[in-house]
Amino acid sequence: MTEHMSTLEATWLSVSEFTQVAGLQKTDVVSLVEVGVLKPMGQSLGDWTFDNQAMVLARRLRRIREDLELDLDVHALALGFRLLERISELESALNRAQVAQLQDRG
Repeated sequence: MTEHMSTLEATWLSVSEFTQVAGLQKTDVVSLVEVGVLKPMGQSLGDWTFDNQAMVLARRLRRIREDLELDLDVHALALGFRLLERISELESALNRAQVAQLQDRG
């Protein structure tokens, strides 16, 4: 499976497939769903399926944990991810504002 898929392609993975590919424990996945970081399709654990976007997110979370060589619990990991996500949003907003400012000058 590749991380570069068109928006028309969708791969849905079960919880066990997702944990294997993402490199996360099942308890971590459940916790990430509980805190709202991962949003699976389905009502219960046995019915959950995860899409490509969730896979990219899970891999990013795993890399954060591994790269920093930290033994973070999933809640700390989720908080860290939300902070990184917010930084990215702010950087995008700043870039848009700078582009708009340059266009106004021209």
